[in-house]
Amino acid sequence: MLWVERLFEERYTAIRLTLVSLTGVGYLVLTPAGSTMSSLDRGLAVGVLLFGYSGIWSPFTVVCGVSVAFAVGYLFGADNDAVPSVALAWAMFELGARRSGWQVWTGLVVGLTGSMLSDYDELIDVALTVLYAAAAAVVAPLLLGLHVRALGELNRQAADRARQEVSRVRAEERTAIARELHDLVAHHVASIVLRVAVARNVLPLDDPRVRQVLDDVHATGSGALTDLRRLVAVLRDPGSAREVTFVDPEGLPVALRTAVDRSHRIGLQVQADIDPDVVRLDSRTALAVLRLTQEGLANVAKHAGPAARARLSIQVDDDRVEFELRDSGGPAGSAPNGPAGHGLVGLRERVEVLGGRLDAGPAGTGWRLSARVPTGVAA
Repeated sequence: MLWVERLFEERYTAIRLTLVSLTGVGYLVLTPAGSTMSSLDRGLAVGVLLFGYSGIWSPFTVVCGVSVAFAVGYLFGADNDAVPSVALAWAMFELGARRSGWQVWTGLVVGLTGSMLSDYDELIDVALTVLYAAAAAVVAPLLLGLHVRALGELNRQAADRARQEVSRVRAEERTAIARELHDLVAHHVASIVLRVAVARNVLPLDDPRVRQVLDDVHATGSGALTDLRRLVAVLRDPGSAREVTFVDPEGLPVALRTAVDRSHRIGLQVQADIDPDVVRLDSRTALAVLRLTQEGLANVAKHAGPAARARLSIQVDDDRVEFELRDSGGPAGSAPNGPAGHGLVGLRERVEVLGGRLDAGPAGTGWRLSARVPTGVAA
């Protein structure tokens, strides 16, 4: 069971020691019939139980302390060593499970010495019995602790290998995506940009509106190509993600205004209210706000029609950004019949990963997209 395995982790040492100490307290309170405990026996037992909590920091210290308690008991004639014996056995287990090297071997010698001192009077007459009892109380718990420690180490190594394998698979996936983005998507976008540039310079453009559209397509394609190259760089080297920024917070007002102007050029009537304090956002939050604006306006044009009316509001408070985009809807039948895209899903994921919340749904005759995103500004 998982909770049993976790109980043997070092961070739960205090809980283990408390459970063992409770058995000792129970023994002192409910002393078995026929057994006697002198004041010395009880004093040593209580002292061992209290001193055992130093095992939270050093099980080797507990082994040494309990062995000293055995020596004191032998010198002053203690008769009942049940509690110290259990304490020594548990301390040996903790020593094997949590320590290695010289502490284990030194603790073994010290523990055996202390255990045999408790039966020193019988050591000459029944040496094998005393040695067997010492081995059962000291060596066996130590071996069990070493086994638990070895299992824990094997589990950690298996977990490390699993994490490395996951990292390797993810790296291969990122490389494959980066390759396809570069060789397929970026190639087509570059071809579009090149053909639009040729069209602007070669074809006779008597209507200025046509040149304006071509200029806009060329600028949009060039920007998309730049972003694609940045994305490919991040996919191939995730460590460079902090160095690569898709939008500079100081340039966010300009980027937002550009997105609004582009919507104006296709016919949308957008009333924008953008808080100048957006320059205070960090790069991740700034990018989220920009993507909300771009995707939201694109959805308005797609679903409500290019002649729809929309209101965009971006306000920055002390700890969050309030985003709202609302449109008045479009004529009946203007919604596309094709399959739904993944834009809204991507926006929700982008907002939630920053600790924010996104809501989208019908509002009157139109649609409302709102989000609340933490500013990400360091206090």
